[in-house]
Amino acid sequence: MNRRDLVVGIGSGVVITGAKKVAWERFWSPQNQFARQSFSQQGEDIVLYHALHETLNIEHPTYLDVGAAHPVQSNNTYLLYLTGGHGVLVEPNPTFAKMLRDWRPKDIVVEGGIGLRDTMEADYYEIKENPLLNTFSPEVVRNLQKGKTESVLERVVKMPLVNINRVIAEELGSAPDLLSTDVEGLDEAILKALDLQRFRPGVICAEGVSIYKNGNHSDLAQYLAGEGYIQRGGTMVNSIFVDGKRIHE
Repeated sequence: MNRRDLVVGIGSGVVITGAKKVAWERFWSPQNQFARQSFSQQGEDIVLYHALHETLNIEHPTYLDVGAAHPVQSNNTYLLYLTGGHGVLVEPNPTFAKMLRDWRPKDIVVEGGIGLRDTMEADYYEIKENPLLNTFSPEVVRNLQKGKTESVLERVVKMPLVNINRVIAEELGSAPDLLSTDVEGLDEAILKALDLQRFRPGVICAEGVSIYKNGNHSDLAQYLAGEGYIQRGGTMVNSIFVDGKRIHE
């Protein structure tokens, strides 16, 4: 689906993806027909859509969504899914994993976490107030606990882990056009575990800002810049990078 089809579909109240019609009445009305629908936290999916379709000229992008969580809410790949993309969703939360299978049947769901080393399992911290904050990082849990007298934890469970390069090799066979990570504090570590010589995404969206308050570039931004990626977008919570080699091809 091209951008014109997307806009026309939205204006008429439906988006046609293949033979399937997706109702937009919940989101759109004649008064706001020129608006854009976003499902991610702060509009990142619109930037990703244009980076993939226009900057890299990919008609039907593939994606690896690590820490996919809810299939629609605050999700960076659902807009791509609606407009003809498909990919792999990695999610350790059993409730979210089931929802992903039910709501996004074209995608492959890997129920587990991404391991940084050859470890078969790790502690997975479930947060009481907001399951979107569930994490494998004890540091994130400590930060959430600061200033609170009652424990923020619902429970800690052992969760299976799989290497990111193995997920790509076994489920996609080649590099995804988009790698999106939202893993509560472990994004940089997971990106560094990715073998960019074998599996080099065209676009990377990672949780974390690119510039610290002091004006210095974050460790994540410096690492990806050193690997040839150029920042082409970002919000208060995510940074978006495009492979500089492919921009100049």
